[in-house]
This record gives sequence, structure tokens and C-alpha cells, in this order.
Amino acid sequence: MFVLGTAGHIDHGKSSLIKAMTGIDPDRLPEEKERGMTIDLGFAWLSLPDGSEIGLVDVPGHERFVRNMVAGAGGINAAMLVIAADDGWMPQTQEHFDILNLLEIKHGLVAVTKTDLVEPDWLELVQADVKTRLTGTFLENAPVVPVSSETGEGVENIIQAITEISQELKAVEDIGKARLFIDRSFVLTGIGVVVTGTSRGGGFSADTDVYHFPSGDRIKIRALQSHARKVDHMGAGTRVAINLTGVDRSEVKRGQVITGFEYKARPTFFAGWIKNLSNSGIALKEGRKVLIILGTSETEAIIRPFDDKGIGPGQSGLAIFKTVDPLAAFVSDNFILRLPTPQMTVGGGRILDLLDHYPRRKDLSALTENLMRRREGGVEEIILTELDKRFFWPVSGLLRHSGFSAEQIGDTVSRLIDDNKVIRFEDSVALGSKVSERLTGIVRELEKTHKHKSHLKGLTAEELSRRLKFGDLEQFVFLLRYFESISSVGRTLQFYHMPDFIPELDNKMKDEAERIMAEVEKAGHSYLSYDDIESRFAGSRRTVIFLRDEGRLNTIGNQFVMTGALWKEITAFIEEKLETHGKLTVAEFRDRFGSSRKYALPVLENLDRLGMTRRDGDFRIKGARYDERHLL
Repeated sequence: MFVLGTAGHIDHGKSSLIKAMTGIDPDRLPEEKERGMTIDLGFAWLSLPDGSEIGLVDVPGHERFVRNMVAGAGGINAAMLVIAADDGWMPQTQEHFDILNLLEIKHGLVAVTKTDLVEPDWLELVQADVKTRLTGTFLENAPVVPVSSETGEGVENIIQAITEISQELKAVEDIGKARLFIDRSFVLTGIGVVVTGTSRGGGFSADTDVYHFPSGDRIKIRALQSHARKVDHMGAGTRVAINLTGVDRSEVKRGQVITGFEYKARPTFFAGWIKNLSNSGIALKEGRKVLIILGTSETEAIIRPFDDKGIGPGQSGLAIFKTVDPLAAFVSDNFILRLPTPQMTVGGGRILDLLDHYPRRKDLSALTENLMRRREGGVEEIILTELDKRFFWPVSGLLRHSGFSAEQIGDTVSRLIDDNKVIRFEDSVALGSKVSERLTGIVRELEKTHKHKSHLKGLTAEELSRRLKFGDLEQFVFLLRYFESISSVGRTLQFYHMPDFIPELDNKMKDEAERIMAEVEKAGHSYLSYDDIESRFAGSRRTVIFLRDEGRLNTIGNQFVMTGALWKEITAFIEEKLETHGKLTVAEFRDRFGSSRKYALPVLENLDRLGMTRRDGDFRIKGARYDERHLL
């Protein structure tokens, strides 16, 4: 099933032709009946001779209702350009045709209507003029079919041409990302809120949860209907009416979106490739206000062309848009550009990237290469340029808001991994070249630190990130974890270093270390404080820390320092007392080591903090981490 939309000038017989083909009058509003003109979108369906069905969207032809026309054209798969034989090609014919081209519609036909009102030779001239105008366009080889809705002559030929298009069209792909841009919303007595639209990117099923954009609310599908029949499921590329629960009529309207997945983003900045129509007479320059129409959604925006001179009539180029309202947009979506005043279509384009900020003009040149690669390439180029934005992307979130399925993305990523262009770590992927380039800088900083400050265990992630001007610390830590996993760097506690690096003191610090150790050993259980050591060995704090990390010294909180050997002797004594008697007093500790209360208490309090012991009145008993004592 696919959806075919009409296009053409006012009073060229679009609605009459649909009625002649289907028996359904798409003009549903009383005002439309009264005035004899289409004002809003109309809908019908057609059963083809091969038994299949297509949806039909009828659009208004009057220039005042071009917005409604674009809303209808946004969800179609093929177009029927309708041209009255007695009028020929008219202004709205051209505007509608421009819109179809801008939306990159690929299939269609031309119906030359009202043939009963003209002579055969005039009809031939009109058909020849139409074919000339279509040269070089997507309708260049399309059938141009004369038809009269009044007499019925040619109606069967129109249906046959549509049948042939349906056989050429591939089934609309279900990428598992269903979106329905609402084109109507209303309330039916005894049923409730109903919205209609054309499903994109996936299907909808009855009795399932969906999401409302832009509110983000989760709501429920009660029932589905397509072509006046109740259905349990409708696939991608079909006209569907959805009966919703959990939402009020006032909360849903044309331009909003129902999604089959949680669309958490609220994008208001995007980059696109746009074409300015040659007959627009308007240059799209920095700061110009435009209306963007995407699907049935419409919002005002300002434009920032990459070219300082702007994008003139007949020209194409890259531009950034800052929208007033968020759009439920995908990378690869087509959109139309109109002016708010005077109301006219000036161009359109395709979304190349969704951005999280509005780039400054001086930053645009850095975006150009990747955006041009996206414009000219397929899923592989878009994945590679997406990965170029940061170091690691979770595979599950990669191009979530794009016109590619998870399977397409996954298969392409696997191929890129096989080609050594992409690496995978845990559940994320990154560009191999980008990661390798960053490793070079990390190695340089670590080797420099090891050479000039060999006593340090290495550098923390924060320090490395600062030196390399890497802004996203979370990403940087993930990157370091990857390098650690492939043994490109090593890690000791929070310090990163080269894999085989072992900290060591330089000759001056080695001499200082030996003299400090001698003083600490000499003090025995009358422990030296940090201040004592500093007064004897000015500027020795780095050496003390090194000796502590090596285990040759042990620190008691921020007060005292003892040798590692004494600490082992103390913990062995504590262990023996608690295992034998289950408790220990300060006096017993003092008597055993011949230390005063001044020194005994800080040691026991330090053991309490470590969890090896716990104070219970006048005694120390086993602490919460006693069983882990050999690790403390």
C-alpha cells in the first residue's frame, strides 16, 4: 500500500477526478461544498484492478492554502499533477510542482483534465507544453493522461497508470521508528479522540502505547481504522485513523506527531542542504525569517547560510536553522521553506544533521566537510560523520533520529568494524582514526611525566584531560578505559601510566628517602609527625608520599608516620589479641609497644576509621572490615 497525492492549480479538477475514480468526495467541509473549492486536505482510497489499495490525499489548489497543500504532500509516496486542458500550466501548477520536487518525490503521473471542454488539437498543444515543462524532472517519463471527470473518458487510463506506479514502487520500508504527523484531529461521539495521518518509518498496532510530540506524554491506541475498516495493525506508508486514549482533544492538533517510540529530543537547531527556487526573487541571507514545513508541522525559524552572501534564487547550499518550536525531525527528512510575509514558497531541502546548539558563523567551516559527505553519501557516510562528533557512541543510540533502521545501522557498523574503520568497546563504537590520534597525545603526556617526574605513579584522568584540552571528562574516562583494555596504557588506582612503567625516585630523592627512613626507624613508637619530617627535610612531601605508596612508610591519619614494618607488627598484635580474647584496651597496646597514650590513641583511632576495630566502651573489638584486614 502507498499514498498518492494530488497537486495542481485551483479549479483544475483534482477533487472531481478523485470522486470519479473512487466514488468518494474528498471535499468534506460544508464551506468547501458551498464555495466549490477545496480548502483543507481531503482523503479517499482506491481499489486497484490487482486487488491492492492505495490511499489518496487531495490538496487545495488556491494560493492561500499552500500550507495545507504542503501538509498533505509531506506524507505521499507518489504524486498526480493535475492540469486542466482549458487552462494549461498555471501559477499554482508551478508552485505545487516545485514543492513536489523539493520533497524529492520520485514517482507520479500527470492528469490533463476537463478534456470535454477543449478541441483535440488544443489538447495536443497542452500535452506537448506539459511534457516540455517536465523535461529533466522526476515526471519527465511519466504518463500524461487526458481525462474527463464529467464524461468518465480516460478515468480507467488514470487508474491503470496508477496501478503501474504501484507495481514500480517498493514497499515503504518499516525501519521500526513509526511517526504519524497529524493532519486531522476530532472527537467522535462514543469513540473519543481520533487523529489521522500517514504512517512513516513504521506501523501502529491497536492496544499499544505510543508517544505524543512535543509533550512527550505516553498515551494509548484504543483502535485503528484504515479506509473505513477497523484493523489491528497498519504498516508503514499507509493512511490511518487512530483512536487515542489518555489524551484530551485540546491536547492534539495538526502539526503534532504520534511516535511509536519515545522521542526524547526536542531539536530546535538543524543543518540542511537547501535549494532556493529560481523564481523566488528572494535571497536567503543571514537572519532571514522563514517558515519551515516538515510533514504537517510548521514553525518559524531563522536561517544562517554557510555562504556569507546567502543563497540566491536558483542557488543551493548549506544552512543552519534555529526554529521557534521543536520538530520531530529525522536526519534525511525533507522540508519546505516559505516566507511568513508575503506568503510564498521560496525553497526547501533535506535535513543533514540535528544539532544541540546554534553554531557561530566562524564555526561553520568546520562543519562543511561532514555535512557535504552526508549530502552525497548513504548510511555509511552518515555513520562515519556521526562518529566524528565525539569519541564513543552507544550503538543503541547511534542515529536514533534518522531514516535508517537499527538493522541497517548495525549491519553497516559491523562492516566498518571489519574494515578497521570503526572500533567497538563494550556497547559503544568510535572512529578508529580519531581514537588512534588521541592515543598519540596521551602517550606523549605520560612519557613526558615519567621522564621528568619519575616518582609519580602517573596522571589522573582529570589532569590528562586538562593538558590535552579534552572537554568531555566522561568521554575521556571511557576512552582511557578502552586504551587500558587493549594495554595501550596502564592504571594504578586513579593514576594512568605507560603499561610497563614503575615509579622510581631520582638520585637526589633516593638519598633523601634513605635519610627519612633512618629518622622514622630511629623514632620507633614515638612517631614523627609530618611537620617533624618537614622541619628536618624541607620540601620532602613528595618523597614521603612515594615511600607511603611503596609501603615503606605508613601514615596515621594526617598526624604521624611510621615504618611499614612497625605497622605490620601493630596489626599482627591487634589480630592476635582479638582472635584470642576478642577485645583490646589502650593500656594493653601501650604496654606492648612502650608508647605513650599520645601515640597509642591515634593509632587505635586510625584502626577504627579503617574498620579493622571498633570502640566499645573502654575496649576495641572487631570492626566491620576486620575480615578484610589484610587488604587495609
